[in-house]
Amino acid sequence: QGMASSLLHRAGRGLSMPRSRGFASKAAGGSSSNTKDSAGRRLGVKKFGGRMVHPGVILVRQRGTKFHPGLNVGIGKDHTLYSLIEGKVKFSRTIRPEVTNVRARLRKFINVLPIEDYHEFPKEIVEEMHMTRKRIKKNNLQMKAKLRQEREQIKKETADRIDHEVQTKQTEREARVAAFKKRMEELDAQKAASASSS
Repeated sequence: QGMASSLLHRAGRGLSMPRSRGFASKAAGGSSSNTKDSAGRRLGVKKFGGRMVHPGVILVRQRGTKFHPGLNVGIGKDHTLYSLIEGKVKFSRTIRPEVTNVRARLRKFINVLPIEDYHEFPKEIVEEMHMTRKRIKKNNLQMKAKLRQEREQIKKETADRIDHEVQTKQTEREARVAAFKKRMEELDAQKAASASSS
């Protein structure tokens, strides 16, 4: 028995037993992206119509020119509007008839007027707004008249083309019928000649 155990021990020296793999002691961590967030830029209108402002006061913070600088208002490189004089804020709109886009045609302005001129809006701006409205109305009437003429011209051309096509088809049909009748008469004549000869 001792000899057998020694032989087994010697034979097992060259054999390597497989190692067992254990489980992970920590869970694998997943990667995350787009987790950074910046604070809001506090955009929007800061001073509304009728508010008293001093020179340098910010009126609007914006991205792009949603509001345009009017009288006594400056604009910064980031499109921030600020007051140039002491006065009251006044909002206005100007219509641009040359622009086709409806939203872009109406341009909003922010003005700062002196206190004595606040209730009496500058006459040149009022006259300009009235003139732009008149121009737009005139242009719209001219455009409608032009569209009406073009529509009538198209209707007339379409009717003339349809009449011409109908007349052409009728002429071709009559020509085919006349040719068919002539061919049938020739065949009848040939049959009569063959019958008389026989």
